[in-house]
Amino acid sequence: MKHSLLIDINCNNIESPSHSHDFHQLILPISGDLQLEIEGIQAKGNNDVVAYVCAGNKHTFIADDENRFIVANVPLAWTDTLRALPPFLPLTPSVKSYIHFIDCQLQDPAVSTLNQEQILAMLLDLISTSLGSNSKIDQRILLAKTFLDDHVATYVSLQQVAMAAHLSVRQLSTLFKEQLGLTPLNYLRDQRMKKALTLLTQTTLPITTIAESVGYQNLSAFSDRFRKHFGRSPRVYRQPDKQ
Repeated sequence: MKHSLLIDINCNNIESPSHSHDFHQLILPISGDLQLEIEGIQAKGNNDVVAYVCAGNKHTFIADDENRFIVANVPLAWTDTLRALPPFLPLTPSVKSYIHFIDCQLQDPAVSTLNQEQILAMLLDLISTSLGSNSKIDQRILLAKTFLDDHVATYVSLQQVAMAAHLSVRQLSTLFKEQLGLTPLNYLRDQRMKKALTLLTQTTLPITTIAESVGYQNLSAFSDRFRKHFGRSPRVYRQPDKQ
């Protein structure tokens, strides 16, 4: 059975019996408080906490008052992406902003399953990053990652990244892909698109300015790359008053 990846739920004075799923879930708060219990661990889901339910884990929830949240159903095939998340995760400002973006996207009936997969993948990446899941990464790769993060707005070559990490270009490419799942330049492109998305949804900056802030001097090239990455034009992600 195939499940929707992102589900917008409104509830009021409801109690869910203990149950489990054959897929993972993230419970993302929008408004109200949700009393949750996951494998005997209790907490309150609200604007400061995201709940993670691993596949097979027994869980239940109670909503005493009006409540709204988004359930993200994560396929079992994505297990490695989750990196053993704890059942309750503190919300960082970046994750909170992205949940707001997800909320806005779900109001658009044109959002496809592919778009939802991309949205969910970015959410998982943001959560993993916010938890500081860098402890098992080679320090030289962390140097390369930091260098790339610091050069989102400028051109960089593999040679420059390799020098910053004290590696050869070949070593850099191999280790970076093994440990972070992307090539260095694909990682940089991904970071640029994430920053562009945040600026599009959270600021009133002109799209040309946003393009320049993520390393694109040509608006057409930026729009083409953004559309390939997210499946939609940058202007689609702007509120009418922000265009």
